[in-house]
Amino acid sequence: MAESLASLGNLGVAKSTWNTYKTAQTMLLKCGKETKVNMEVPLNSKQILVFIDWLARYRNLKGATINSYLSGIRQLHIVRGIEPPVIRTGLVKLILKGLTNRDGIASRADHLTGRLPITTNVMLLLRKLISKLDMKDQDKALVWAVSTLAFAGAFRISELLCKTESTFDPDFDLMGKNVRSSTSLAGKETLHVTLKCPKESRNKTPTIVDIFQNDGPLCPIAAINEWKKNSFRDPDLPFFCFQNGTPLTGAKMNILLDKTLGKYTDKSIGKFTTHSFRIGLASELGRLGFSDEEIKEAGRWSSRAFEAYIRLQRTKRSVMAKEIRKLNGTQKTKGK
Repeated sequence: MAESLASLGNLGVAKSTWNTYKTAQTMLLKCGKETKVNMEVPLNSKQILVFIDWLARYRNLKGATINSYLSGIRQLHIVRGIEPPVIRTGLVKLILKGLTNRDGIASRADHLTGRLPITTNVMLLLRKLISKLDMKDQDKALVWAVSTLAFAGAFRISELLCKTESTFDPDFDLMGKNVRSSTSLAGKETLHVTLKCPKESRNKTPTIVDIFQNDGPLCPIAAINEWKKNSFRDPDLPFFCFQNGTPLTGAKMNILLDKTLGKYTDKSIGKFTTHSFRIGLASELGRLGFSDEEIKEAGRWSSRAFEAYIRLQRTKRSVMAKEIRKLNGTQKTKGK
């Protein structure tokens, strides 16, 4: 019974989240040793405040990290069969808000933006830089294919690439059989990417993302077809693999982005990562004047989180304002 319940509990939280919770437990023990305060669970309000202060003042952690550790402490109570206390009291919420504001002030002072958006211009530069990598031509084509697909579909990189080179999970990772194509009567090709467990949909129904041929320099269809020319694809193996059969991972892709775009990046401001493809699409759509709902649909955002990704100037609302001014009969005459 214990094993059965434990396995169900493990499925309730992602592996990466469990790792964060485990780290929170380790930090709690370190806090107890350094502050000489008993940190045995169940914790009371005073212990929680001591833990927050220690994380913020002595570990210099950001508010978001501290907040995740508090979730880990709550989970620690649950897995030990202890009713968790109210972790985020009114005072704790106020302190966390203050930490968030502190982090925001520091970022603005340092002109930090975090992950930079990969825009169309950056994509064109990336294409040239990939061609200069010390890799086999087939593997260069692979990196470019992943880049164009991630950009065009606003994919999270975990939806396209495996987490490790040595293992893969066919129930979650993108397999060869999960990518198919069709051709319209007009001769245009569409790529259908089946995501078995997308972040925005945790039910059992897969999400199919359609990627359309655009015939431009950043066309993902052309890039993938070029890569597949000399690449045998086993439908039951990860879709994106190097020529030697090793899966391309998100971590490896981040290394390649830093290797190519790193020397053209002011890292005191931000850096390019695999998530920059997703940020880039939102930024470009915002710049081109697409509505919020259109941007949400394009990136499969279920909330307004995409607004944090729009790093370029928005034009849609200015156009709408002009139209409203016309309706009100207050439009200025030409030349004024």
